[in-house]
Amino acid sequence: MVIYNTTFNVPKELQNEFLDFIRNEYIPLATKNGTIQEPRLTRVFSRDEDEDYSYALEFKADTIEALEKWNREYGRKLFFLITTTFRQHIQGFATLLHPIDL
Repeated sequence: MVIYNTTFNVPKELQNEFLDFIRNEYIPLATKNGTIQEPRLTRVFSRDEDEDYSYALEFKADTIEALEKWNREYGRKLFFLITTTFRQHIQGFATLLHPIDL
């Protein structure tokens, strides 16, 4: 199993619009074919509450190969969707994580 995490930097004035978009459009489209699952959205804590907000959105996938295929078929479309919806106001970066048993 792998975890696909994307962290988004969101201006405070777009927070509610961004959260609605993630819940109502992004996650349903991302999980539509079942390759990635178990979405989890968290807010990243910041010491300075006057700054923009950061949110981490993660999904689980069975293999890196399945995730790479999903990214070719769906990930690029989702990137385009978020870019056209919010233009340059919201930026994100993705991280691929491998869980370690404790």
